[in-house]
Amino acid sequence: MAANEDIVIEQGATFEKVFTIASTNLSSYAARAQGRTSHASGTVAITFTAVIAYSSPNSTITLSLTATQTAALTAPSCGVFDVEAFVGATVIREVEGSYTVTPEVTR
Repeated sequence: MAANEDIVIEQGATFEKVFTIASTNLSSYAARAQGRTSHASGTVAITFTAVIAYSSPNSTITLSLTATQTAALTAPSCGVFDVEAFVGATVIREVEGSYTVTPEVTR
């Protein structure tokens, strides 16, 4: 079962969030993560860079966006996201939750 965690993305700022996947070796997996305005939406609102690292006994999945990427996001806005680890046809949803994009003032 996926962990549930909400995130806040600041428009125009570099974003990085590290999720710890306890007692799990995901070293042979890759990761992917997307955000959409709703579960039913066919349009991807955010495509995160997702990187897995393993340090016994835990794995981490780091999501990131550049400042340029977050500046291009509509703000204020909100939606849902999830993070999947995958290898071949095996897919594990590790994290899910909602995201909020807060607007940038300084440009």
